[in-house]
Amino acid sequence: MTTAFSFTQRLSVADIPAPAQSVGAHLAAKLQIFQTDERTLTDELCDMMCIWLGMQTRRSPKSVKDFTLTLSKTTTAEEVKNGADLELLISSPLGSKRCLIQAKVLDPVSKKLRCDTTAGWKKLRRQLVAARDVAGDLAFLLIYIPGELLNGNGYGFGTYEQHDHFVGLGPAEAFHGATLIAVDDLLGKTGRWRDAKRKVPQIAPGQFKAGVPFWQLFMELLLCRRSSWTRDAAVLERHAMAFRTLRVEASEPAGDDWTAVQRDSDDWLPPGPQRQRG
Repeated sequence: MTTAFSFTQRLSVADIPAPAQSVGAHLAAKLQIFQTDERTLTDELCDMMCIWLGMQTRRSPKSVKDFTLTLSKTTTAEEVKNGADLELLISSPLGSKRCLIQAKVLDPVSKKLRCDTTAGWKKLRRQLVAARDVAGDLAFLLIYIPGELLNGNGYGFGTYEQHDHFVGLGPAEAFHGATLIAVDDLLGKTGRWRDAKRKVPQIAPGQFKAGVPFWQLFMELLLCRRSSWTRDAAVLERHAMAFRTLRVEASEPAGDDWTAVQRDSDDWLPPGPQRQRG
């Protein structure tokens, strides 16, 4: 039987980073302590995003425009063979976007991806190709990074796993515990690895080339900083290729002005691609 739940809250752009960053830090800590698998971590990513954003109350100044944010998680009854681990569906007054995400774990002991075998790399490449065939530039590899390789910081929402169970020794922020890399940055147009030797190259322990923390990608997608919107409603109703779906809907912006919400994102996101206006 398929399971689902959802949360709705009235928020502004300024209210999103703390809970979303906290999710990455929590996942890093959980992986470090319990050596958790990617399925469990992906479930927790969806659950904690829904719960913490659902708990978040409006804390930003009235000058920052607010809007209604609804998050819902759906899990299929059975694991989807050869499918993605997570489907991320995002909609705003400008349209919709659909992401397909394949998740892997950077093992806390070996410090290697758990797919680091000849067969594992072949399977991952097939999965990434399949995701890109459907989602195009919105296909991603999600890597869970153990907390020991990060700096152990917290961002306002804490869990048992984050308290004094290990020492974060790395320079990167703990929210990198959930890091995404666009499939286009890993595979060329023919579907072959761009880096045939390293496949998914690390520039330092726990830091991946072209990697973006989940909280940042989440905001870029929602606030028109990445890819383009479609007004084809069928995009969100296609047959799911993932075991879990996280649906994010932004609606009812203050003053019915989504461009004002987009402008507020400039205070929270680094300079990036031109925003999509429609």
